[in-house]
Amino acid sequence: MTTMLLKTPGFDAQVTAAAARARGCALAADAIRIAATLDGMVPEQVGRAAMGLGERVYTELAESQAAGFVPAAGPSADPSAGPSADSSADPSADADGAAGDGDLLMLTETGRLRVVPAGTRPGGGEEAEALGTLKWQSRPQSLGRLFALARDVERLQFEEVHRWLAQQSPEAVRRRIDAAGHALVHMAPVLLYVGDRRYSNLGRFSNLPGRSMAPGAEGSLLTRLRRSPAAQWSPEDAVFVVCLHALISSGSPVRAEEFNGVQLAPDLLADFLRERIGAYGAEVPDVAGEPTGAALDRLAAACAAARDRLLGQGAVLYREINGASLHKRERIMPEAPSWDELPGAVAGLLAEAAGRPLPADAPPAAAAAYADEVVGQVVRQAAPDGFTTPYEGFLHRFFATVADALDCDVAMGRGPKSVTVLHSTVPAEERVALATRDFYCCVAPGRAFADRFAQDRAALAKTLSAYSARMRYNTWHYLPHSMSWTGQTPRRDDWFFAPMTADITDWSDQHHTGHVAFGVRHALRVPLGIVLEGAYRPGLYDLRLLRTSGDRFGLPDLRAAMVTGRMQALLHQAAADRGLEVTDFDNGWFRDFHGA
Repeated sequence: MTTMLLKTPGFDAQVTAAAARARGCALAADAIRIAATLDGMVPEQVGRAAMGLGERVYTELAESQAAGFVPAAGPSADPSAGPSADSSADPSADADGAAGDGDLLMLTETGRLRVVPAGTRPGGGEEAEALGTLKWQSRPQSLGRLFALARDVERLQFEEVHRWLAQQSPEAVRRRIDAAGHALVHMAPVLLYVGDRRYSNLGRFSNLPGRSMAPGAEGSLLTRLRRSPAAQWSPEDAVFVVCLHALISSGSPVRAEEFNGVQLAPDLLADFLRERIGAYGAEVPDVAGEPTGAALDRLAAACAAARDRLLGQGAVLYREINGASLHKRERIMPEAPSWDELPGAVAGLLAEAAGRPLPADAPPAAAAAYADEVVGQVVRQAAPDGFTTPYEGFLHRFFATVADALDCDVAMGRGPKSVTVLHSTVPAEERVALATRDFYCCVAPGRAFADRFAQDRAALAKTLSAYSARMRYNTWHYLPHSMSWTGQTPRRDDWFFAPMTADITDWSDQHHTGHVAFGVRHALRVPLGIVLEGAYRPGLYDLRLLRTSGDRFGLPDLRAAMVTGRMQALLHQAAADRGLEVTDFDNGWFRDFHGA
């Protein structure tokens, strides 16, 4: 019997492999590109934006001068615990670029390319692998001065923000810290940089609160900052607090993820906010002459207002996610997906159930009535073999159809087993006590994916039930925010912001343990909501599609998934209005259904 293996090497192995590839290069430009992109896994502009200003000067000059590259002997730990007293020494001390003695390239454990000029020591305290040294054909005489100037420009930026923050009242500073802490513990991990310093709440890299570190923990940077006046902070920490606060104020709090893997520098953030304001169709405020901190606050407020206006006009947003760097970027759909983009096989399944096709120009009310017809016809039928109710059988068939129609390995959707337990008439104590067993995730494999397991039905069942278990947890995790319970007493603080926008992800199988173990490489997610007791409840359901290998998803796939999800949400609404419950799709069901 052939055992189907989905586990991928994961992020650490990719960093090691990229370092080895870079060490095999003869030209600095090739080594820089491989290291910055983790050998093609990270978008180049993201990888390069992780470097400080001085490092970018170095790499650009090395590429323009066609510098050679002398590989290091092999992996090594960071040779320094911190910067030397003279971190801007003239790098021209090494004339021939001999390995171990010249301008050194390093790749950190977080996948960041570092440049350590000759005569200096690396800052930041990150563990890293030495890649090799630059070998200049003719070293620019101004290289040391340019590097020192770039570092000075960066330092002056940071110090100006630091002075401004130190002039704010202690209460205003505390509000910024508290807002940052609230966002960090209720969102996916962040991993970003200010100069040589790393700020993250991801696993072993953590110095911020999140899933890996509790709020108030002694190891948390925010805990330390709360105990001292801002004037005593480092300039980098002041920049982190000011810039992160502006970033999470400029739209959804999860906007912070749009700086994952890159420098959260004041000038780069200002450029980002101006670009977003312009993309939203609004006028960029004139902040010339204002202190940088105040200017960022004004730009963030204008950005948030412009975004809200655009959404109010019906714009559709989505996010592109690079799973290796965790970098996420909001995009605007040129036009909203329409019913004629619904995959033909899905439209055929709905027409079969309803007895008529969905009109391509159906307005919202007509589409809702159509979904209600589908559910009404389905519940009149007998339950298919293997399912408790006909509705559950239809859900599974729906996702299986989507998987094949969009060439996915797996399609799935999650939600509450019963919406009745979410009603306000249920005591808050009972609602807070809901557990992952109170939610379901229907997971259906595409035919080709199921065939890859051959006769190993146990492995197929294990894989599908693992996907299902994780998604059941996600519904539970989002529930307080989806249902607006976060301020209720008793309360549950272990929640995440409910997802609002669709996203398209590549290389998702790098950091998340479950994604690594079960090969979730390329994914689409369409969060869905319904109306309960007169209020819209976002992220209570979703549609997820994944591929463990092969081509990444494209924008047409995402548009098709979004319009499919729109119909799926209407089906969930019709089922909720009827009080339908779901009891299938737990681990035992997957074993029984797939004959494990």
